[in-house]
Amino acid sequence: MELEKLVEENEYLIEKFNIKAYYNKKDYAVVGALCALEVTNEVQKFFSATLNKNKDISEKLMHLYGLLQSLFVSIDGLYELAYLVSGSKKFININQNKDLRNLKHIRNDVVGHPANRNTRSKEAAYCILDKNSITNAKFNYLICKDKEIVEKEVLLLPLVNAYYEETNSLLKSLLNISNLNIGNEHIILLLNNLLKKYPYSDFLVDLGKIYNDYLEKHFNKEVRNRFVYRYNLIIKINSFNKIEIDKNLKDDVIYLQLTKLYNIISSKEVNKVRRSNIIKACYRFMRKNLDLYNDRIYLCDLSHPYFNETLNKFIKRANGNEQVLYYFDILAKLANLNESDLVYAYALPLKNFKKS
Repeated sequence: MELEKLVEENEYLIEKFNIKAYYNKKDYAVVGALCALEVTNEVQKFFSATLNKNKDISEKLMHLYGLLQSLFVSIDGLYELAYLVSGSKKFININQNKDLRNLKHIRNDVVGHPANRNTRSKEAAYCILDKNSITNAKFNYLICKDKEIVEKEVLLLPLVNAYYEETNSLLKSLLNISNLNIGNEHIILLLNNLLKKYPYSDFLVDLGKIYNDYLEKHFNKEVRNRFVYRYNLIIKINSFNKIEIDKNLKDDVIYLQLTKLYNIISSKEVNKVRRSNIIKACYRFMRKNLDLYNDRIYLCDLSHPYFNETLNKFIKRANGNEQVLYYFDILAKLANLNESDLVYAYALPLKNFKKS
């Protein structure tokens, strides 16, 4: 897509966010991030509009500095917006995009710390911009160290295009999440109250009311909906009776799914966790067997080729630990029944185990 169209699409997506609703919620962090993206987009818009214009050296320098700094600020704004709207720092990862990762380094070289550029090796480095090389399309600069001098050429148009393609894709996803979050205050309050009281005998009645309120506002039958999936999974966990499962373990597993529902519709994550004696025993087991840490994720996916091998490895290692063996026996029985959703649900507490 041409740069001009990418810039226009970016402006359109930013304006589609309901900034007024965030103002009314006094969620100024989201407002600030969106406004920062709106302002920096104006800088990039100027770059697009003046690509073919002749400039003197002072204009070129102002143009270059403004562009690199605005793109850097934009990426910071995206990080913040992604975290605030999605509730997860994992939603955006600059390091997965080579061009945006390079953009961050280029800005730090040229604009951020040219006279004192730190490197991974802690060796002093200095950036020398070749101002005579600056054109609308590219520029060159040197990174000078005691033992070497590296010349770098930066092509501006591919860099800016990469930023917009990544950003616009991310903004579309965040906009969908934002539209779900806006106006959810009533549902969030009900779900928060349910979490505070859980477990109790008729929690499904309250959960059903929350579910119906959610459907009335959000449900699109043409789209796989995470909230609906999690709700149906809770119903299945609660009603499943083909094998006998410890009530406290079942309560833990349901509570974890309830927190997932909360995280879907709220920008804040639930920090409180429930841990029955069985889960506590599994966590102690993991701390003593950290070499199994990376393998635990395979237990969440019954279709994974390593599932059976991993489960057998864990069972063998847990020899003599009754509570941990009971937990893995539940996973094995669910797997034998081909209950992939329940295998996922019961393995999730172990997946959530952290080393520290």
